[in-house]
Amino acid sequence: MQIKSALNINLADPKPQATNIRIEHSGKLEQEHIAKVYAPRYPEPQPELYDPYMRAKKHKVQIIDMSNSGTNNAPQYGYGDLTELEDIDAFLTHEDRLSTEQKDILRAHIPSKELLSIMDKMDDETLEQFVGVLAKSFRLDSFMGAGFNKDKSQELISLLSSMSEEEIQDTVSTLAALSEQEEENVRMFIALDTDFDHSETLFKPFSEAANYKQLERENLHFAKLTHQYVDLLSKNRYSQGEMTSINQHLKESTREQSIGIMEMANHVKNNDRTSFLSMLEEADKGSENNIFSYVSKLVDLKEYTSGYESSNGGHVLFTDKMETESERRDMYSNLIDAYEKQGVGWMQDVIEHTHETPPQIQSDIWKKINDTIEDNPALFEKSDSVETWMKINLSSIQRDFENQQIDQIYDAAQEMELPIDIGRLTWVYHETLRVNKEHVVS
Repeated sequence: MQIKSALNINLADPKPQATNIRIEHSGKLEQEHIAKVYAPRYPEPQPELYDPYMRAKKHKVQIIDMSNSGTNNAPQYGYGDLTELEDIDAFLTHEDRLSTEQKDILRAHIPSKELLSIMDKMDDETLEQFVGVLAKSFRLDSFMGAGFNKDKSQELISLLSSMSEEEIQDTVSTLAALSEQEEENVRMFIALDTDFDHSETLFKPFSEAANYKQLERENLHFAKLTHQYVDLLSKNRYSQGEMTSINQHLKESTREQSIGIMEMANHVKNNDRTSFLSMLEEADKGSENNIFSYVSKLVDLKEYTSGYESSNGGHVLFTDKMETESERRDMYSNLIDAYEKQGVGWMQDVIEHTHETPPQIQSDIWKKINDTIEDNPALFEKSDSVETWMKINLSSIQRDFENQQIDQIYDAAQEMELPIDIGRLTWVYHETLRVNKEHVVS
């Protein structure tokens, strides 16, 4: 029996690049191979006879015969990376547990031993959740599909393959929660000042240290909570019990809180991990001064655009570089230090006074307040001690930051082909310059 060659068959989409799946057959199919019985792994009720042709027809997959007429070579099969008929049958059996749409999503990811072993450990609900996560956060037909999503999905599959059934269930349910928290529309190419009112903007310089392409990559990364979670799993910094606790908090958190949790979990120093986990247990998720929502500010690129009011009228916008991983790690050490000395409630009092301050000065705030605690702990025994400290110290910390940025703005304005006189500049909290997009008609 001869079947015409059909290379790169797409199971889900007529476009050939949308899938990596095909079944290949070389050599003549002998009768004993057609009638051979294979016991599928899951679920149990299946037809007694395994017929590759019938199976292929059911799943709209074409079998390719690339053998030469008259050869006696044994039949060879391929379904993605699977080459054994028993494995192929088991994989297709798992596909039977899914809807047509879900099958199409799964088929875009190369069938492999690792992926098969994962599905063997999944009940129907977990499998559906897993495919849902792939659809929302790891689509291979999206703009990032050929790069970020493909690499991260393969990394995730490899990590899941070494887990127990219980660990897989907990991990997949966490990924499902994070997928829900992710922004529905991730801007592929960001413009950090597009959220601002430009009607009175005089000048939009960028710091020489702010690499715009790097900012774009960072924006994509931090918008993908599921990708950050894969990074957390890959680092393997926490025990199974600790990950179970972290997972539970991620499921119960807001998007901003989850960003902060994973950011700290990924970057706290090794000797600070125990205190981090304790702080995670004690943090008030219902507070607007939640510690982890506060941490997410350090990786929110919109926060790195500052607004300055000019004495000549109008505003100047300035986008700075994001804090480096090393700088953020030092910041988290300062947070852990404050937690160990003063506790979560006291830290929330400090955070209440920082909402309208730039992310670049947060580390200085915590370092100086920790130094004050070390030198004179009695200063913080009164109920209004944090407010008093802020009145004395916060303005000078921010003024140093503003002067540094203003000097860079003046330099940039004078180095232009037609230098601009931008007058005296006064820092303005950026939220006052943002466009109210609810009233903007697109």
